[in-house]
Amino acid sequence: MMFSGLALAACFAASLGMVTPQRHEGPPALLFGEDFEGGLGRWIIEGRAFVSIHRTPDTHGAVLRLQSSGDVHALIRGSEKWGNVAVEGDLRFGEDIESYLGFVYNFRSHGQRSDFGLIYLKYGPRVYLQPNPHRDYNVSRKLYPEYVAPLSGPYKARVGEWQKFRVELVDGVSHIYVGEATMPQLTFPIPEPGPGRLGFQPRSVGGEVWIDNVKVTSLKRFSHTGAPQPAPIAPDPSPLRWEVFGPLRATKDAVATDAKSSGWRPFSLDARTALETGRVVDYHGPNTVAYFRTVIDAREAGTAALRLSTIDDLALWLNGRFQGFIPKQDNAWADYWSNPAHKGDEVPLALRSGENRIVIRVRGGTYAAGGFYARVEK
Repeated sequence: MMFSGLALAACFAASLGMVTPQRHEGPPALLFGEDFEGGLGRWIIEGRAFVSIHRTPDTHGAVLRLQSSGDVHALIRGSEKWGNVAVEGDLRFGEDIESYLGFVYNFRSHGQRSDFGLIYLKYGPRVYLQPNPHRDYNVSRKLYPEYVAPLSGPYKARVGEWQKFRVELVDGVSHIYVGEATMPQLTFPIPEPGPGRLGFQPRSVGGEVWIDNVKVTSLKRFSHTGAPQPAPIAPDPSPLRWEVFGPLRATKDAVATDAKSSGWRPFSLDARTALETGRVVDYHGPNTVAYFRTVIDAREAGTAALRLSTIDDLALWLNGRFQGFIPKQDNAWADYWSNPAHKGDEVPLALRSGENRIVIRVRGGTYAAGGFYARVEK
């Protein structure tokens, strides 16, 4: 049997049709400075009851206080125009309970929908950095479990202590520094489409976090040019080629059963071959259904296996026949195809000679969802 594949794009950003950010040549330029002594006039606030100026008893004076709730953020006005930047400042966790500070970048809105990149610093029994891009304000951290970066020693956040942070953003890719680190503790290589605003977000539950002395400067290139942290996982060498139909307000399973249905369009995978369904379906909005289709060419009839690692609940059709449901897993792993510990689900396929159509339906509106991996094997 021979199966169709998709060559990885040299630049995932280009495959998404990203708008090229402004590039600042020459020495770094100070684009923004904020000590919060003048209030929040230069910020766009969501969840105003949970974003405020707090006056501390120490030398920091006025600081930004973020308290935990639902969709809460503080974004810098006009920051979508700046392109590649470094964002620095001081942070302090105020309570000895689980909390986080989210570093927001490339925040953009389309009607009622908001999408953005986010890296969060988690405080609690474990202290770590983790990517958590939001799709229609739904978290997608379970699609990036390989990028958790534990912090310890002088870089471990401690309650009641001020600590430095620095986030470098180049063409939608992020490098994160905490404490006095001279190398990033996390380099997250998945480009976030832009341009969009910069800002901060608290955790939906847990303790409050304070921020002060925010500074944004232009950046030509990353400070760190060494190996990524953590080391990346090798992507699937034989990814499938996908198309998408939707999003829709309700199911339309006829598109899965009718081989001649129209309205399909190409859908790009990310650099790890993840299919990010959260880019299509809504979480808060009404368009919660989408279908994804791929074609498998078989030289002769026989049995194959569809292997999946998914954080979405899926429905599966093969050549127009419904095959059943595939439940979501705790995480979707990029090495599902090579690591037995992350192997995910396996569904037998009875392929016919020639073309075979696989259609997968996803439903949005589910917390901490938004993607899957899939491949076909003999």
